[in-house]
Amino acid sequence: MRELTGASRDASALWALFSDTLPEAQAKLLTDENATLSAVRDLLTATLDAAGPDDTVLFSFAGHGTHDHRLVTHDTDLNELVDTTLPMDELARRFKASRAKTVICLLDCCFSGGAPARVLEDSPSSRDAVAPFAEISGNGRVLFTACGITEEALEDSASHHGLFTQAILALLQEGEAAHSITQLISDATARVRADAARMGYVQTPTMFGHIEGEISLPGLKRGSNYERLFPDTSKIQVSTNIQDIAAFGISQPVLDSWAERFKNGLNELQLSAVNDGHVLTGESLLVVAPTSAGKTFIGEMAAVRAALRGSKAVFLLPYKALVNEKYDEFSAFYGDKIGLRVARCSGDYQDQTISILKGKFDIAIFTYETFLGLALRSKGLLPQVGLVVIDEAQFLANPGRGIIVELLLTHLLAARNKGIHPQLICLSAVIGGINALDQWLNCRLLSTTRRPVPLTEGVIDRQGLYQSRDETGAVVTAQLLQPQQIVVRRNEPSSQDLIVPLVRHLVAQGEKVLVFRNNRGSAQGSAAYLADELGLPPAQAVIDELPDLDQSSRSRELRHCLQGGTAFHSSDLRREEKAAVERAFRDPAGPVRVLVATSTVAAGVNTPASTVIIVETAFPGSQPQPYTIAEYKNMAGRAGRLGIVETGKSILLADNSISRDNLFRKYVLGTPEQIKSSFDGRTSIETWLIRLLAQVQSVTKDEAIALLANTYGGYLAARADQNWRARMTGQVEGLIARMLQNGLLEPDGDKIRLTLLGRACGQSPLRFESTLQLIESLRSFSPAEVTPLTITALVQSLPEADEDYTPIGGGKRGEPALQARVAQVFGGKIAQALQRRANDTRAYHARCKRALVLARWMEGVPTEQIEAEYSSNAFQRMAHGDIIGYADSTRFYLQSAFSIADILYQGQGPSPESIDTLFQQLEFGIPQPALPLLAVGPELNRGEYLALHSAGFTLDRLKEATVEVLSKILRKVRAEALFSWFRK
Repeated sequence: MRELTGASRDASALWALFSDTLPEAQAKLLTDENATLSAVRDLLTATLDAAGPDDTVLFSFAGHGTHDHRLVTHDTDLNELVDTTLPMDELARRFKASRAKTVICLLDCCFSGGAPARVLEDSPSSRDAVAPFAEISGNGRVLFTACGITEEALEDSASHHGLFTQAILALLQEGEAAHSITQLISDATARVRADAARMGYVQTPTMFGHIEGEISLPGLKRGSNYERLFPDTSKIQVSTNIQDIAAFGISQPVLDSWAERFKNGLNELQLSAVNDGHVLTGESLLVVAPTSAGKTFIGEMAAVRAALRGSKAVFLLPYKALVNEKYDEFSAFYGDKIGLRVARCSGDYQDQTISILKGKFDIAIFTYETFLGLALRSKGLLPQVGLVVIDEAQFLANPGRGIIVELLLTHLLAARNKGIHPQLICLSAVIGGINALDQWLNCRLLSTTRRPVPLTEGVIDRQGLYQSRDETGAVVTAQLLQPQQIVVRRNEPSSQDLIVPLVRHLVAQGEKVLVFRNNRGSAQGSAAYLADELGLPPAQAVIDELPDLDQSSRSRELRHCLQGGTAFHSSDLRREEKAAVERAFRDPAGPVRVLVATSTVAAGVNTPASTVIIVETAFPGSQPQPYTIAEYKNMAGRAGRLGIVETGKSILLADNSISRDNLFRKYVLGTPEQIKSSFDGRTSIETWLIRLLAQVQSVTKDEAIALLANTYGGYLAARADQNWRARMTGQVEGLIARMLQNGLLEPDGDKIRLTLLGRACGQSPLRFESTLQLIESLRSFSPAEVTPLTITALVQSLPEADEDYTPIGGGKRGEPALQARVAQVFGGKIAQALQRRANDTRAYHARCKRALVLARWMEGVPTEQIEAEYSSNAFQRMAHGDIIGYADSTRFYLQSAFSIADILYQGQGPSPESIDTLFQQLEFGIPQPALPLLAVGPELNRGEYLALHSAGFTLDRLKEATVEVLSKILRKVRAEALFSWFRK
């Protein structure tokens, strides 16, 4: 059942207030594991049955109800609901049988509703919508329920109380006089109705039974019990001693673990976040600080505090790899050591989506896209969440990903207007100017450029001169290398001439060196020639750790590099290979002394180095895109890590003294760019509008303009231009007319709302024009002609897929053989459909190649064979990273494609089962008959699944297999793990 964040707090608060105000009442409290069915019945016996004619009994229940009018206790068995729940008719009988003068029951649960409500969603429904509450009648018997019988009982994400109990608590603490029960019911009903309306729901507390005369409840006052359970932490100030955080309700095991991890205690930034930013008292915060400044721990402290209060915390990260890394780290630290439940959701097979929607987590980790998509599709997710941490928040300005981050933040801000306001912590690398971001977010700002680890930044030229600036601002030029050390190593000068002697010099001083290259091929190539020239000891322990089945060409090249003590890190490596490399490089005593990586490592992967070398200053392409100063600073900031590498140095490469001076002034002395919205012409307004409309039910045309104005981009535009909103009016009206014409919008009285098709498009990560193109393509096929595989091929014709690098040879003619192969595998109609809106023949053949590569991948063809079949030539090679990239992006876009197809084909398209099968095949790259093997506990890699399948193993055969038999196929350690899992 979905967990509740406020039920225990409801009961505890009422108990504390009554106990503090009326100690002679001897109030009883049952929460969590103590609130069993027998305990509740015993409590009713001790009160209702024991009460005399002069007594008043107050009974309050906060928790789940069932659709057939039962109260759910801690030990309720989902398979035995009748025998393990408290039926309301039993409560009615007990009320009637009691000799008490007055019985008042406060019931903060509901018996209908869905995801966000206090109801057991899967319970059977009653045929009678009224009974048994009408049976609670007679003088002095009052049942005050949180809502009407067909409504939902909601919780408030800020106070972590039910709306109903929250109103009762507030009203009973107003003034010192006694409170008339009649007036209390009236006032609470009005307050709850208004609070629920803000959240977009209808919740109207309802009274059953009646009383004669006037019954009052005393005004309640906070005392020692309340202060113990709900301490006021707003004025607490802490020192650097981590143990001080105990005042915020952090448990001792957590504090001890933190103290062991951070032996120097809280740093200056973290101390300011607690004392000035009040991050541990629920204040929202924007933290802008350099890499290694300790930003992430600020989010961790707040997340643990939220979890220990019974709330839910969510971490959002830009990349799936970072989600997996953070999940592993948090699971080991907060799961295994502390007992918190850590979940993840990044679009993979192992996602714990169902558990997350049911609230069975304490900390959940998402990519930006998966959280936004789930929050839009599942109305009950956000009300559960008490804290959202957005890491790498500078992605707000990213041309490709910025729209997702901004839409996500806009959604969270809009939720505040609905009474849903989780604490928000945005963690950003250094940016040149805040540009009113904190004002838009309406949160405190904590900004610093100080690093706890000193960093020297500089530029070296081909004469070996290193021009640098240290943390004090002092500029020095020194001869880091001698000119004779820098020799031409190939037919013409290249970066290799400088990289080899520079890295040799640094490694000789005992440093670990991280080299950034701007593409995958250069990263692998640099690691290879450094392995050949440096003469470092082999990293044999890492080689032994690497998976040995289904190796790619890059897998073999990685082994070559590791033999020479170096490694590379790029999307061409498998997850297990990346993890092994990261661990080896992160270990100060590890065997990998040099790591060459692409820029993705700069976005949060934990790979601290003594020195960072940045070779290029632009991303490759037909029109190379120069690094922004912020991107450079983020790469340079990977040098040094508190507690691991106590000083850092970054070195940018230049060809000559003039270039050295220019790069020094631009990047070393430069200030990072001011953060800005991606809603500034880089993404079409059509895309913004339909995605914003997907966040609401219906709006007027004026309200549609307000949606745009509420974005960060709209906020900035309105500040800069008082006529901006007026100028947007005509443009938005034209877009609305176009969406109505395309069947994406429909009239709703004097408002407009997205149609089912429009909502599927608005919840899609695809650009507006891409969704229209997808609709056009799907309409050219009948439902009978479409399979999940054909839609997979069609997705390759979308503009987003066209942006994926695809190696194509053959000059202007491309590779014509690909067209015939597509017709053979997918059919001639797909071959024709892939031509639609292709810019040229090469673009069309690239679409064909991506479709064919994915088909081979899902067939279970070995990776090296796919690479060999679809590499155009020695210089345009298909690599493992390309294959995985196609599979991941296709899975991402297919979520929308299948939703749109289901609406267009009116449910006659591919079945949900066939879609699930395709997603599993895309993710793991194994044929359909091998999919049952995914059920085994130890997560295997593609090569292991394929090897077991090829050997004829099924789940039943694996159950009977011995270690000796399994060891003939898998490594012995993997065979033993699999054998042990089946025996458990």
